[in-house]
Amino acid sequence: MHHFGDTLIDEQEWFEKDLSDFDDTKLTDEDSVVKQQIIQFTQRKSSRNVSAIENTYHGRDYPFDLWYLIAMYIAPEDIGRFALICRKTNQVINTIPFWISLFRKHNKIEARRLTRLLIKEHLFVVRTFVIKSLYQSYQLFLERFDKTAAIQKEPHFLLSARCIRIWYSKRPTLHDSYNYYFEFCFDTIQQSKQDDSYMQAISPIFQVHNQNMINQNSYILHLISVNFVPIGPYMGMALSKLKFNVSSDYRYHKLKMWFDSSRSSSQKSNFNNCVVTIDPVSCLRIYKWYNCPDTLD
Repeated sequence: MHHFGDTLIDEQEWFEKDLSDFDDTKLTDEDSVVKQQIIQFTQRKSSRNVSAIENTYHGRDYPFDLWYLIAMYIAPEDIGRFALICRKTNQVINTIPFWISLFRKHNKIEARRLTRLLIKEHLFVVRTFVIKSLYQSYQLFLERFDKTAAIQKEPHFLLSARCIRIWYSKRPTLHDSYNYYFEFCFDTIQQSKQDDSYMQAISPIFQVHNQNMINQNSYILHLISVNFVPIGPYMGMALSKLKFNVSSDYRYHKLKMWFDSSRSSSQKSNFNNCVVTIDPVSCLRIYKWYNCPDTLD
């Protein structure tokens, strides 16, 4: 019957046939197979793309404003870790409003007087001033430096550092004692193109408060002794050797430093006279720019 129906359809004129009568059953079967293969191929490809996207997608991209609001609740000791979360958190801590809000939060009395001056300053000046104020007012930072200890830090790490400044003064106490200050800087540290110390010197915020700001790459060695020791002009020389031991009376310490004009501290020096001996040393402190006192005199 099926074969007889096909012959009748073939005998009809083209205008008597329906549109479905022109379809070839063999071709339609082949087309359906091809379409099914194409669908399977596209499904496999899409599943691969989805899996690839899932493997490369590790998180969400939050807006800058959200990170800025979160930064308002960050403790000062967590600023470094917060800046390493992503690029936007690093951008947040490099804004003047962030540091001014931190200054207002932890030093409200000073912030009332100095906020207007800080807004007009450069980001570097604002960050420097706020960090320095935190080391003078924030309790956790104050506990890191024991001001009552006679010897706060061993000075041996200053070997091979270059002495760039020396000065001393008499302490205003009942017993005669003297302050000795040595400023050291390592040659391996590359200085920035912008002179940071010059920016701090011309800043009104530091001029008004008469704060003594040192270079960020420098260390201040502060010694207190009851004896006055004349010190030669050793600026520009490198610290080649250092001895810090107990004094002869076993009550205090004794510091002996050798200075060398050569670039390498490993070379043998012929400058045996370039020696500074301070005995006894009743107090030894090493400052950086952030915990340096306001006045060094």
